[in-house]
Amino acid sequence: MKQFFSTLFDTVAQRLHSETRHEDPHRLMRIRQAMVELVGPVNDWESELLRHRVLVADSAKSLWFLRPALLQWLCRRHDERAAMGLVMSLQPLFEGMVEASLLTPSAAARRARRDSSLGL
Repeated sequence: MKQFFSTLFDTVAQRLHSETRHEDPHRLMRIRQAMVELVGPVNDWESELLRHRVLVADSAKSLWFLRPALLQWLCRRHDERAAMGLVMSLQPLFEGMVEASLLTPSAAARRARRDSSLGL
């Protein structure tokens, strides 16, 4: 009986501490569709694998963490700046779907960008 209450307490505590995020399936589908459209009709094994990974991702957070793989794939087909622009165009779709801390660049990244633009 003690183990039952302990398990029940742990389960309830995890639910209370975890951030509950209801994901709108229509918005999730729009993100998925936008990512698949970036891959386009290319039919090599690598693009098929990436397309499959995007289509089976079960959450917005999973799709968010697939962006580097998408960027890497796009960099092979476009120049890096164009590829980064395409991936960054997905960011508004993720607003409200992933934690705000993932959407905002870190202070170190902002500082590095500022220093590089100033030539430091």
